[in-house]
Amino acid sequence: MGRRRIFTVGFDLPGDGFESIPFNSDQTLLDADIVLFEPTLSVFHSYESYNGRELLSENSSFIAKTRVDHWRSEIITAVNAGKLVVVYLSKPDVYYRYTGQQQHSGTGRSRATTNLVAEISSYEAIPNLTKVTAKSGSEIRLEKDGAFLGPYWSEVSEYSSYEVEIEGNFTRTLLRSRSGERVVGASFEGKRGALLFLPPIRYDYELFVQDVGAEEEWTAEAQEFGKRLVGALVGLSDVLRRSSQLTPPPEWSSASEFRLALENVLETNITQHSAQIQRMQAERLEFEQQLEDAGSLRRLLYEQGKALELAILEAMRLFGFESSQFQDGESEFDGVFVSVEGRCLGEVEGRDNRAIAIEKFSQLERNLSEDFAREETSEYAKGILFGNAYRLKPPADRGSFFTDKCVSAAQRIGAALIRTPDLFAPAKYLKEHPSDTGFAKACRDSIFSTSGGVVNFPEPPIVETNTVTTTNEEEPSLPASPILSVS
Repeated sequence: MGRRRIFTVGFDLPGDGFESIPFNSDQTLLDADIVLFEPTLSVFHSYESYNGRELLSENSSFIAKTRVDHWRSEIITAVNAGKLVVVYLSKPDVYYRYTGQQQHSGTGRSRATTNLVAEISSYEAIPNLTKVTAKSGSEIRLEKDGAFLGPYWSEVSEYSSYEVEIEGNFTRTLLRSRSGERVVGASFEGKRGALLFLPPIRYDYELFVQDVGAEEEWTAEAQEFGKRLVGALVGLSDVLRRSSQLTPPPEWSSASEFRLALENVLETNITQHSAQIQRMQAERLEFEQQLEDAGSLRRLLYEQGKALELAILEAMRLFGFESSQFQDGESEFDGVFVSVEGRCLGEVEGRDNRAIAIEKFSQLERNLSEDFAREETSEYAKGILFGNAYRLKPPADRGSFFTDKCVSAAQRIGAALIRTPDLFAPAKYLKEHPSDTGFAKACRDSIFSTSGGVVNFPEPPIVETNTVTTTNEEEPSLPASPILSVS
């Protein structure tokens, strides 16, 4: 066999023998020969807390749950396909997450919404573990059943301390704490592949990483360790493969006279379940698209170009405008907005690291003149310049959205300036409360009443929102039934 592909998921190791895969990825593990996996949720965002524990944002809540389910499935598939998967037992990451479920009480303006939350653990990504408890120590004992681990352990033991003790469905116990009371390393060996649970590798950052200009690179010592580790992992994989190697069945052994009735039943079940899986995957893709569409208003906060234009059209529709774009071969307008109060024409600009400048306002003025020159237009439209300045920063950290020249030009023609993040809160409220036509009219009025300045939208009515947990105060439980098993 040639060079083995070794994936590291959720962490990095030195040398070009490892391919780093982010935890927040949908990469398949079947592309690898050996997988090194460290469960983590640290890549996901949390801006608030609940019951003394961090609460993931709504977006991160969905992504985190999707990722732990993805990796659990991928690990099972990889082991069943004959891969070696090593799970490095890091300290658990435990958060609260939004479940996407809500409870409502009251009616009208007094309506209260309660968001339901649940705990999520990084170890939900790992099969065959029934309990993971955070415990730390550096004294580790190699058990008799772990003799095959010897060459690997001699390379990494000085970099390995345990961070958890584990319980689960194991073939062998490989490592214990010095007293023998805690299992800190184990294996599950299936018919083809193997799943190892081992203490994580914690190298000395100063010895392994060096600054080269503005970049960080692995030191020579780190590179050498990486090479030795690759060799030890390949040797470990070979030992486990030999211990589970079966003779491929010859073709003649598949003839009907050698088949058992149960095999036919199971093949039928597999076919039926495969069809169900395909249908569910199609439904999931549809739900994911619906989810993306449902959150499209968030693009008002950070997008530019066509994506920002479409988000603005949606927000203005929620305000009660007929919203559209216009193009006739001679003129092209980012947005045309019509309501009972009047007609507006908008120009849209998003900037990464600066305010919206006079050049974009000049484009708006040209568009207003072109629009008025059209035969079907009898009145000058109200001009609106939509700006998303410093778009990659949180809204609270941004500077002025429009330059002084831009503001002066808006005052000269009575145009309105709209910071696109300001559209988000009122648009979100109206999307969730479409019957509140009074608030929609107030939003339109704020636009038409603004002449030469930034539009100040009314604050959405306060809708009481609570957060409650759907679980108890104990540590989140791992799936009770191991999915990998020996047959």
